Amino acid sequence: MIWDPYFGWDVYRIRSMIFWSAIICLLASFISSTEGLGWSYPYESVYSWMQAHTEAVLIGFIMMFIGGFYYWKIQSGDL
Repeated sequence: MIWDPYFGWDVYRIRSMIFWSAIICLLASFISSTEGLGWSYPYESVYSWMQAHTEAVLIGFIMMFIGGFYYWKIQSGDL
């Protein structure tokens, strides 16, 4: 949870999520470049998968936004 109803944004959690995301991206780039595939191979493969499965990506984003909207409604007391 990155939003605390009592104290607001959990800045420590957000910084931790950004840090570990950057570490995972750097590690994936390093491993793929040492295997001879180039540093951008993990990102190109994710992009090509997203292009090949456009419907799944769109459905996933729509479901994520709907879930976030209903979470917001429940937290604000409308539901």
